[in-house]
Amino acid sequence: MNAFETERLVVRHLRPDDLDDFAALTGDPETMRSMDDGLPLSREQTRNWIAVSEANYRTRGYGCFAVTSKPDGRMIGFCGFAFPPDRPGIVEVIYAFAPSCWGRGYATEAVRASLAFGFEQCGLTRIEATVYPSNHASKRVLEKVGMVYGGRGQDDDGSFTDYFAIEREASPRAETLASTVIAAAS
Repeated sequence: MNAFETERLVVRHLRPDDLDDFAALTGDPETMRSMDDGLPLSREQTRNWIAVSEANYRTRGYGCFAVTSKPDGRMIGFCGFAFPPDRPGIVEVIYAFAPSCWGRGYATEAVRASLAFGFEQCGLTRIEATVYPSNHASKRVLEKVGMVYGGRGQDDDGSFTDYFAIEREASPRAETLASTVIAAAS
């Protein structure tokens, strides 16, 4: 099921038959270096991620999605929402793309549309993001879509995380939504 589309992307539910393509993304060290602990995932961890996403679609109506290219339908990344277990009640926007797709504006396009989808279709009132301080490209994406830097925190392991957030009031309104999200699933 498609969650939404943008000018160049189709963002849809992850499915069990995505395992090979999704595992290629999550198993790639470059793609995953800025996600969670920075390590690639095993095929079994990826299979579990798909199962968790499917459960989130059933219980919440949203979660992490596959991002596919409109021209050929191939999976080029993922984006959507995560629910960090160490921060109950928080919804985070997450995203990553295959290195071959970097520098083309896909992350900005997908994140902007994800925020609009989250606020307009899912009823979210606040969306956060966490970024490694050294990930300047991701911080630029978050700033471009209107997220605001909220500070830097130190993690239990001594590393640091930068925090960003956006409130519904600061999100794209209905008049700009049409240019961000072409079609949302009903």
